[in-house]
Amino acid sequence: MPNIKEKAIRIILFFILGIFSGFLAKYVDTIPSNGAIGSLINIISNISSRIGIWVFIATIIAAWSRTPRAGAIHVFTFFAGMLLAYYIYSMKLFNFFPVYYFVRWGLIALISPMAAYAVWFSRGSGWFAALCAALPIGLLVSEGYNFLYTFSPVSGFYLIAAIILFCILPKNKYQYLKVLIFTILTSVLLSKFDVLSYIIGGL
Repeated sequence: MPNIKEKAIRIILFFILGIFSGFLAKYVDTIPSNGAIGSLINIISNISSRIGIWVFIATIIAAWSRTPRAGAIHVFTFFAGMLLAYYIYSMKLFNFFPVYYFVRWGLIALISPMAAYAVWFSRGSGWFAALCAALPIGLLVSEGYNFLYTFSPVSGFYLIAAIILFCILPKNKYQYLKVLIFTILTSVLLSKFDVLSYIIGGL
């Protein structure tokens, strides 16, 4: 078991990773979308400005933490670093601090430890573990399924992210089936009732 010093180092590393991610997410927003490279960066900017990629990263951080409590702390410190870097960088660039967006994303960061705590169990066995795995996967599917008729690169990324999580979270073929059932239900419910628009509408 890690001692207090090792735990503190991990927390600091996730905070630094969050700072780097926030800085990078804002930096790609400032690059002109000219030419092939600019178009690619514009796609990256669109991906980083929506919640899907952060759900994907947070799921990986939480699921591979040593304990659910560690997963909750790691995810929260990651988001804290990311938001601080993103909005401080925005303020330095534009001399303006977008309070509305900071508060909305801040609220998401505050509830992220509870989601991370649950997601930690996603690599286990049984129906509860399957549900915990299906929640982030279903969210990504609900955001990315329209790639099948829009061919949007952003939606395509969400589908790829969902497939990656589906491949790495379940432990065996029986667990894959359980996760698949819950993923279908989750994605249908999120799409039908447009749940995300109530949570992150306007972001």
